[in-house]
Amino acid sequence: MRPASPPFIACTRSLAEARIVVYGIPFEGRVNLRKGADGGPRDLRLASDSIETYSPGLGRDLDDLPLCDLGDCELPDGAPPREQLDAARADITSWWRPGLLPFMLGGDHTATVPVIEAVFPSFPDLRILQLDAHPDTRDEFLGEPFNYASAMARVMDVVGKERVWQVGIRTGSREEWEGERPHVFPAHAIHPYDAVRRLLPELGRHPLYVTIDVDVLDPSEAPGTGSPEPGGLRVPELVEIVRLLSQCRVIGGDLVEVAQAWDPSGRTGIAASCVIREAMLTWWGDIR
Repeated sequence: MRPASPPFIACTRSLAEARIVVYGIPFEGRVNLRKGADGGPRDLRLASDSIETYSPGLGRDLDDLPLCDLGDCELPDGAPPREQLDAARADITSWWRPGLLPFMLGGDHTATVPVIEAVFPSFPDLRILQLDAHPDTRDEFLGEPFNYASAMARVMDVVGKERVWQVGIRTGSREEWEGERPHVFPAHAIHPYDAVRRLLPELGRHPLYVTIDVDVLDPSEAPGTGSPEPGGLRVPELVEIVRLLSQCRVIGGDLVEVAQAWDPSGRTGIAASCVIREAMLTWWGDIR
């Protein structure tokens, strides 16, 4: 792991002292539009310094949590995507063990793949909730199967499509909409909050991993991303969805696809850092 400087806000503990571990996977595969997601871990850490550690809505403070930031997985420069992702998985398995709660800073959405590969053997009953504008279920994109548009297809190769729930989806190719799919709750059919509330009885019975693509937010709230899509959530709506999951056993999560270069205002990173704070305080705020 490559140390982070600065670390994510409130991450002051060592790995030996921590129960919650923030870390980055600065991966970006083939991109046909707006590049820069590989800088997401750095952008999120820098932006986190703009927010408070305390959440008035929850009455909880990140400073009270046993948090550490391990830095970034070291990826071999110029290597094929699968080799880079294998290196990330090896880094994760070198320190992760059941009982540690990992939160990954991406990276494009492909960065979720090695995380699931690392944790799934310890949680064979795992369920995955994806909050996203895109399904990311193409078998390949730009001739590459390990790609941001194919990320969840590769996750489903690991866990099976029946264990993946997609919420907030509002675009995608015809093949993604008409082909074999996981459980999908399109934004045009049901509001994401209502979808997650409906899913709680199912998700609450199993260990849960939550992956958040920042483009689930509306571009007016988060323009700094590779594939912005109109019609998304506002930040308070996403925070309310995250808080619904307090009833679930969340064993890990991530936030991906921040590309701050496309947002001179800096609001994407600040909004995303706020969501990460609310997620960690909601899911793990009682841990000491």
